[in-house]
Amino acid sequence: MKTTIIIAAAAACATGCIQVKTESEIKPIHITMDVNLKVDKDLDKAFADEKSQKPKGEYKAVKELVDRKAAGFTNRAMLEERGGVTDDDRLLIAEENAKRLKRFSEIAKKNGTSLESVQKRYAGKIRAKIPAGVWYQDDAGKWLMK
Repeated sequence: MKTTIIIAAAAACATGCIQVKTESEIKPIHITMDVNLKVDKDLDKAFADEKSQKPKGEYKAVKELVDRKAAGFTNRAMLEERGGVTDDDRLLIAEENAKRLKRFSEIAKKNGTSLESVQKRYAGKIRAKIPAGVWYQDDAGKWLMK
């Protein structure tokens, strides 16, 4: 009788020790997408003048520079000399790059992301919309003409 009680007690203890309960909660990860959407929206606002059908002011001069293949867009959405540039062209490229860098920095800071990620996103937008015959740099750094 004592043996039966001991065996029953041991069996009860053993089943209690074996039982394992795990809980896990699956939470969706949407942070990157939210940041990218905000960055895209801010980029669209910051560069709205470039989307106009009739560019004006400095963007008109940049468009002419790019159209004559004197400059192209880097994989960080900056302008870079490609050939046949004048001193005035170099000045325009430097001024435009300074403005772009300022805009990109503000957007990165506002959205809590890196400057590089903002630049890469805008470079992708540029590549998608540039017409044929425009120089651009791919993600690997190779220069191509669309």
